[in-house]
Amino acid sequence: MRVIIIRLNHAIIKNNIFTRVQMQPNYLNSVNHYENFPVASFLMPKKIRTAVKPFYAFARTADDIADCSDLNTETKIRLLNMFRNEITMSENCDEAQNAAETNIKEISKRLVAVLKEHDIDPYSVCDLLEAFEADSTFSPFSTWSDLINYCNYSANPVGRFLLATVGLNTKIHDKDKAEFTELSDKICTGLQLINFAQDIKEDAENNRCYIPKCEWPKSLKENNMISILKLARENKNKLVMKLAVKGEQNLLTGSKLPKKIRKSNLRHATRFSMEIALIIECGKNIVQQIKKDPYIVWNQPPKLETKRLPIFLYNAILNI
Repeated sequence: MRVIIIRLNHAIIKNNIFTRVQMQPNYLNSVNHYENFPVASFLMPKKIRTAVKPFYAFARTADDIADCSDLNTETKIRLLNMFRNEITMSENCDEAQNAAETNIKEISKRLVAVLKEHDIDPYSVCDLLEAFEADSTFSPFSTWSDLINYCNYSANPVGRFLLATVGLNTKIHDKDKAEFTELSDKICTGLQLINFAQDIKEDAENNRCYIPKCEWPKSLKENNMISILKLARENKNKLVMKLAVKGEQNLLTGSKLPKKIRKSNLRHATRFSMEIALIIECGKNIVQQIKKDPYIVWNQPPKLETKRLPIFLYNAILNI
């Protein structure tokens, strides 16, 4: 899984318009992660970008643990649980025994400081670990509802964290807080589903398929990724497109959020609303590429068309 971050995906634009956090876990071979959706771009104040960096480092590292083929399942779960204990400051924290564990402790320490500064419940951040643990012992989802529930852990905590950094927990009434959170969840779930569509080949190579089993023919052997990959290729217009379109639908449902943020008393409301609107435009662009040519996901996952950045920004402004 790629953090939506989500797979929280974050846009990496070569001209440095977007900020990327360089994070190289000590225990893994360095991987050059390309992410599609912007987080903490130039639109956000430096203080918010600074707060996002430890969160991204945590999510990126935990994701890499779950994806690392050199680690067995037991080790993955132990390292992810170490993250949980450190972030929640549990009494079960152990001393670091190697560079990997030292790295986890250092990342957690920086993240805990951010959580305290912005009054963020550490357990809400640790919801991400539920998804990473599920990936470590991956079993295909039975229904679309199961997949959406997975997104509650793999994607939605990211949006909630970002809202908290601009004062969601202290600046607005509970009724508005609930509405903002619901719309944010729709956006994050949408981005996650789009990410599943664009990375279907890579996921299958890691022995995962996020297409729910309810879409599989009865003759398909469970957990046979070769068969699943063949199925998806043969039905690419149906299955890959279904993931992308469901993602787009969630994005559109959540698209009211930027305008509501701009009219709120959240900190940096105008800049943050533009950030969210830009993320939505990026997600829509990936869906458009998949709709135009579903075969693209089998060659190289679609990337943001950077030449269209001025159009993304223009549309983002219109939507706030």
